[in-house]
Amino acid sequence: MSLTERGATNTADANTEAGAETYRVVDAMDETGRMTVRAADGTSYTVVGTADRRISERLTDRAPGATVRLELSPAPSGTGYVVGRVLPGGLPAL
Repeated sequence: MSLTERGATNTADANTEAGAETYRVVDAMDETGRMTVRAADGTSYTVVGTADRRISERLTDRAPGATVRLELSPAPSGTGYVVGRVLPGGLPAL
């Protein structure tokens, strides 16, 4: 699924911008770059990597419960997702 397709499947979400959605961090990023996030509809996604080091640095301090706006795309390996961008506008942690 491309980033454009990811955004087109959820047009009711006001935070959708070219494939970006707001996710809640379930498991913080570990030393291997893996983390788990959950979409508003309850679907969990395992992040297995990021497009570049800058994105990883922006995500390493996100604690469980925090929200973040991400663009996800399927990983080349076929297992998990890769973060293409981190956007401003996530909701504060509850």
